[in-house]
Amino acid sequence: MIILTGGAGFIGTNTLITLNRMGREDVLVVDNIAATDKWMNLVGMAFRQYIHKDRLWDWLAARPSAPLEAVIHLGACTDTMETDFDYLAENNLRYSQRLWRVCTQRQIPFVYASSAATYGNGTVGFSDDHSQTHRYRPINPYGFSKHLFDLWALKQSDAPPRWYGLKFFNVFGPYENHKGRMASVAHFAIPQALEKGVIRLFTSGRTDYGDGEQKRDFVFVEDVVGIAIHFLNNAAPSGIYNAGSGSAQTFNRLAAAIFGALQKPVNIEYFDMPESLHSSYQYFTQADMTKLVEAGCNFEPTSLEDGVQRYCDWLLKSRSADG
Repeated sequence: MIILTGGAGFIGTNTLITLNRMGREDVLVVDNIAATDKWMNLVGMAFRQYIHKDRLWDWLAARPSAPLEAVIHLGACTDTMETDFDYLAENNLRYSQRLWRVCTQRQIPFVYASSAATYGNGTVGFSDDHSQTHRYRPINPYGFSKHLFDLWALKQSDAPPRWYGLKFFNVFGPYENHKGRMASVAHFAIPQALEKGVIRLFTSGRTDYGDGEQKRDFVFVEDVVGIAIHFLNNAAPSGIYNAGSGSAQTFNRLAAAIFGALQKPVNIEYFDMPESLHSSYQYFTQADMTKLVEAGCNFEPTSLEDGVQRYCDWLLKSRSADG
């Protein structure tokens, strides 16, 4: 049995789909769905049981001999604008520590979600070399909570037999509808292009970047799921790994890809970035994927245009099904 936390979330749902395609239905989905629409992500999926995240510990204590094979830990508070650090520490640090100890005790692999937000503004690079981890300075509480767990994991002598922290970059794709303001730029831009024929992007607040020329490592969700599954199934060296595309693309190119996928003329408007974002805005991200390739993952990222096309096709199909 595989424990999948955040199993009704964005990357979690896509992971569950992949596991089902592999014939795996013995999945314990752990999440906090509450009064959200995330339950809809689980419709039609195959899994053993759903458990609220706070009840997982009692479930485990009552089943000391449960045949657990691995934990894929994708559950977290992912709101980069959350200011309650105690809440973030409880959900993103201490919860992960407890799962680490479970995997250590039961000697099963542990795959967890870190974040590119741990790199901060990128001035010291985006290397997943462990010797560089202490140098990074996250620029929001969310990133810091993730960074603290990475640092903690690297110091542990008692560890799962195999463990992997995946630093997700700018992931986009199906099943992120519930994420609200934390959904990808593509998630907001596609409806804009469909309904209004225009995509609105931030102006640049720096002279070295033109409007819409800010760059991100946009990565299609199926690519990062593929990385997680690779580590689940292969005995690569334990540690922290980047999970991006390996290339930085401008927001203008993303917008052009969306218009192309929808067969509409390119029409971009720029507006000023909210003042609250100025201090925590990343102008450039790009994953160094060297370490992942050296770990035996034959990684071929989906191109931005192909990923956007697949996302648009999925969204249009979903809208059609909804009537």
